[in-house]
Amino acid sequence: MSEHLPAPDLPAIEAAEPRRGGSNNEVLILKPGDQFVRVHAVAGPHPAAWNQFRFWGPANSRFDHHVPPTHEQERGILYAAHGPTAFTGAIAEYFQDSSGAGVGPIDPVLHAPTMTLFTITEELPLLDLDSGWVTRAGGNQAIKTGPRDVSRAWAQAIYEAHGDKVCGVAYGSSVWGPGRCVALWETAQFTLPPDPNLSRTMSDPALRSAIDEAAEELKTVVTE
Repeated sequence: MSEHLPAPDLPAIEAAEPRRGGSNNEVLILKPGDQFVRVHAVAGPHPAAWNQFRFWGPANSRFDHHVPPTHEQERGILYAAHGPTAFTGAIAEYFQDSSGAGVGPIDPVLHAPTMTLFTITEELPLLDLDSGWVTRAGGNQAIKTGPRDVSRAWAQAIYEAHGDKVCGVAYGSSVWGPGRCVALWETAQFTLPPDPNLSRTMSDPALRSAIDEAAEELKTVVTE
């Protein structure tokens, strides 16, 4: 039987001060020069620039910290992958099947999905949801795999309780084990560089070999 993620208890979340340092560290500190990969649509109903935070929501994404109902607001979010598996991780997250059944077919054309590589310029503290913090706050690892509306409620509570200490959350991909992901809040905007290292549409032939390799790793296919 899968774990059930309880609704967030704001007092418990406030009391669970994120630990820094030591063997029980719960805050991931990313450093200047650390690399991120983001897949983002530049066409279709919701096009976004490589560094554009989404200030409307909550949408259907797991860790939107926006205040419902869905509307334009001051809270903004940007999802990306980081670390040595960032390329495949970003693809896994963008093309994950909405039913939760893994990664769907990779369509490099629809809505012009674009692969952008960038490195941060400032230190970036994130609450590590793969640490012991979630348990201490009254939750469990279904925060990554359970109903998204409950995970969003947790994201809203985390922002309200600890938004002055961290600039988002770090977590493992729910669809591909090695994937390391981040949900950056608007307070992380200052860490982004003025320009990306690389940004290419996924239909670019220069990316095809790497995309094919990622598809094989993710046990999916690339549509023609």
